Amino acid sequence: MSWEPLKQSLAGFDNIVSNLGVRIGADAPVAAQLALVRQFLADHAALPEKELFAKWPKEQFREFHDAAIVVRRLTESVVALGDQPAGSLRQRLKRVLSGPLTQDFSPQQAKDHFYELEIATIFKKAGFTVALREPDVVVSGNGLGGELGMACKYPSSDAQIHQHLSKGYRQLANQNMDDCVVIGLDIIVFRAAFDSTPKFLDFRQGERHPLDVANTLVGDAMKALVVQRARDYPSERAIDGAILTLSMFGFWGRPAGLTSVTAWAVQCDAQNARFRDIGRLVEAGRQGTMK
Repeated sequence: MSWEPLKQSLAGFDNIVSNLGVRIGADAPVAAQLALVRQFLADHAALPEKELFAKWPKEQFREFHDAAIVVRRLTESVVALGDQPAGSLRQRLKRVLSGPLTQDFSPQQAKDHFYELEIATIFKKAGFTVALREPDVVVSGNGLGGELGMACKYPSSDAQIHQHLSKGYRQLANQNMDDCVVIGLDIIVFRAAFDSTPKFLDFRQGERHPLDVANTLVGDAMKALVVQRARDYPSERAIDGAILTLSMFGFWGRPAGLTSVTAWAVQCDAQNARFRDIGRLVEAGRQGTMK
């Protein structure tokens, strides 16, 4: 696989972080992962294949695999959002860098903020104008009828989802917006699918396409949430203007390379004033579901 895109995004990330005056402390979880990826990229460019494999044995692959995913996601997001106001981006980035970002079952506040950056990145790359401001992310342009606010939530258990939905709708109301709550199911799905954190995901092992599997999971989750909301939370706002996402990184293709899969499900009543705009966002997001 080609490591050139990662090299380029890492260089862009370094430039932006430097300009923002953000310091990544040596004790920050991402610091060791950045250093590991930098060392591999340097060795990949300098060493013959035999020496490279000798220096980077399979026993070390898990650590590098986790680091490569974090660094790819982090650098691509920061580069894509590099034109945000310095104060806003600096504040978000400091929150993201405050904790571990590894793809696993562990809930971390840093991952909550990272999810906001990744949602903003998806829509920025899809051609929308993006602002990192309350409720969490605001998008406009590219055919939307006006600004659309998104409250982004990243729950770590099924029991938290409805609480996060209600909190998201309150955030929107506080900004005089009646738009959309976006919820990432990554940690919840990982916990349900595996007894322990897998060494890495290999999408080639299943009979179904990984995106098909992910779409089924989020679609079923949305159907269940709508029923639960009406049955168990009658005093709370019904699900109307909500998006579920599921993102996973694993191996795919021949030869195998790191691939990201993102699935989307949306619930929005036809009478909702933002029905068309929310649908447009989801369709734009689906255009970049696998890369």
